[in-house]
Amino acid sequence: MPSLKLASSVVSGDDKNPETKMTRGRPRSHAKNEAIRDAAINLFLEKGFDGTSMDEIARSAGVSKQTVYSHFSSKEQLFTSAIQTKIQEYVPSVALASIENHTLEADMLAVSRAMYDLLVSEEGIKVFRLLNSAAPQGPKLAQLFWDAGPEEMLLRICVFLESWVKKGALKIDNTETAATHLISLLKGQHHFQSAIGLISEISEQESQAHVEDVVKIFLKLYRAR
Repeated sequence: MPSLKLASSVVSGDDKNPETKMTRGRPRSHAKNEAIRDAAINLFLEKGFDGTSMDEIARSAGVSKQTVYSHFSSKEQLFTSAIQTKIQEYVPSVALASIENHTLEADMLAVSRAMYDLLVSEEGIKVFRLLNSAAPQGPKLAQLFWDAGPEEMLLRICVFLESWVKKGALKIDNTETAATHLISLLKGQHHFQSAIGLISEISEQESQAHVEDVVKIFLKLYRAR
């Protein structure tokens, strides 16, 4: 198993859900949480993390600053929550929910396509650019993002791969390494070209063909003989 922090919620298959937590003893309002997070991520992407204030987030969300702080104790926590919430849309359990016949190939394609869609999504590319622009200021923001997003997704992919190792369909000595290989292959040139503004759209045909090629390569490397 990987040397990542494996939370009990992941092992049991339960997704982390920031909305179920309590802050300062108050129950959270789903609608206000969503409005605050949406406003925050939009402003972070537009003005950067340091260039965005909690006052601006409150005005954009249509709530008071006090309301923002009653839901999120700091701007860092709000950033983390926004990333975690977005990640939940692409985790393997969500990708696999629509699969009727769970074969190795079908599950690999579903999980890989979800990961690919996250990587090349408009928000995904904007966050990547934001982190690059903030890099000269130090690793603080990058560490927040890594802990809330990529590490969590990597961990979940490891759990997914391990399930097929236990079934005898995959032969993987280190699932963390294999998961990293899969993500790197999925990024390919599409992610890089999108990040530098060389392309603005990727057709469905291109996307699906790329994911199918990646799955073929991955299975050639790791399918149990």
